[in-house]
Amino acid sequence: MSERKGNKRRTLRRGRVGQLPTAGLLRRIAAEMLPFYRVVARSRGFASAWSRAVVRADLDGMQKLLGAVAPSLSRRGMGTNGIGYFISFPAPGSYYSCGITIPPGKVQFHFNAGIHRLMARALIPFFGTIACGPTYARALARAISKNDGRAAASLVRCRVKTNALKSIRIEDAGLVLSFKYPSSKYVYSLLLFREFN
Repeated sequence: MSERKGNKRRTLRRGRVGQLPTAGLLRRIAAEMLPFYRVVARSRGFASAWSRAVVRADLDGMQKLLGAVAPSLSRRGMGTNGIGYFISFPAPGSYYSCGITIPPGKVQFHFNAGIHRLMARALIPFFGTIACGPTYARALARAISKNDGRAAASLVRCRVKTNALKSIRIEDAGLVLSFKYPSSKYVYSLLLFREFN
């Protein structure tokens, strides 16, 4: 996977340190990701250019595209594996990454702009509620910290209104939202997960 930052990070698989994520961290991530997803949803040209950059592992191209629509994101660490992308946010003692990818092992060098646009449209209300709703963000952070999958799923489904959302899991002190659209044979997942230096 191509990464803008040089140090590889190991991912936390089990257990947690402290009570991450906090509501404040979730709100910051959502507020920074929201302008990007709004442009992806609105602009076919931007979404196509982004997908080409992801497939080519063109981090400079990704950074330039982000700089035009979400300058704060362009200053974050980022990575791509040719089938998705991740943007990193600092958190106490670690990082959180947020992005969309096809699960590894299914295909190489493929990232469909149309599916990305559909996911962005579905995710905008979710990210908007996290960013602007402190009570919602606290409830979601609490569900993740307590590994309460039922509560997390209920909170997500009340804001992500698409039949394409097939599963919601708590993993790596974060969330995995898996989508399957009829126009694609691949599952695409929104990942929000904790990493360590």
